[in-house]
Amino acid sequence: MKKLKLSMLALVGAVAISGAAKANEANFLIWVDDAKKVFDNKAAHFVNGDSEKKFKEGHIPGSAHAFAHDLHYLEDIRKCNGLPMCPERAEKFIGNLGIDNNTSVIAYDDGRGPNASGVWFFLKLYGLEDVKMLDGGFVTWAYKGYPVEEGEGKPPTPKTFKANVQRDMIATKEEVLKAVEDILKNGKDAKYFILDARRFSEYTGKTLLDALEAPGKHITVKRGGHIPGAVFFEWKKVAGNPNAKPGKHLFKPVKKLKKIFFKKLRKKGFDPETDTLITYCHVGLGRGSFIYAAAKLAGVPRAKVYIGSWDEWGNTPDLPVEK
Repeated sequence: MKKLKLSMLALVGAVAISGAAKANEANFLIWVDDAKKVFDNKAAHFVNGDSEKKFKEGHIPGSAHAFAHDLHYLEDIRKCNGLPMCPERAEKFIGNLGIDNNTSVIAYDDGRGPNASGVWFFLKLYGLEDVKMLDGGFVTWAYKGYPVEEGEGKPPTPKTFKANVQRDMIATKEEVLKAVEDILKNGKDAKYFILDARRFSEYTGKTLLDALEAPGKHITVKRGGHIPGAVFFEWKKVAGNPNAKPGKHLFKPVKKLKKIFFKKLRKKGFDPETDTLITYCHVGLGRGSFIYAAAKLAGVPRAKVYIGSWDEWGNTPDLPVEK
């Protein structure tokens, strides 16, 4: 086990990190100091949601690895009514991470948040009850001098996981199309509200990304643009640490999130008391799930992630597109 060299982090300066000042703001967030106690007691399984390259550069010892961007297979989304993986595939995948239905999991990324939220959402969707996100992220964990290892790490021992799909967490393309029709017909009186969490260049169609059609098979989306009626709302608007600096929370304070969802977005037509919020990005599990989590922190009662996201929408020729 090796300590990761943090010379670059040292340039950030002396960051005052007080455990008392980092109180949890929701039961699905756990600050790094509390997570360290869990780690010491071997009371949870850590899952890193960043890329393979980042994982090898440094991770919490014993972590499983599941890159959030690659938890979404277009062929399964089409075959299994909007799920990122068909249940049988998801059961095997999750079990191979060393997770069974009684495992406590802490999902994490570098500290930005989207990849941690993707793993968190994915596991919650298939029915894992005890799963949290590491607030502060790996960058704060490493900055504090907590244990770190490099390389591939030891593969987890496979376990048996049985899926209990929580379909109320996701929107299918059929529901999104229904939402589009509602928004275009009724405007601010619509009962749906769609947020696009991507970069502006993706929203306008200038940037086309790839995703997995099937395990190991990457495809680039055929069409650019956004879902008609969707409001551009980049994930960074709710992020507390978009640049992954040590000592910062994943999300903005709950008070600010409430202001965003209950006041600012209300001006754009979102009624958080009655409307269904649908978020999406390129693969759903990442920037879209990050905004979903922020909405839950703010107390929005009806929120869903469109898991198919732009990967499905942009690759389905008969669905409407705006640029």
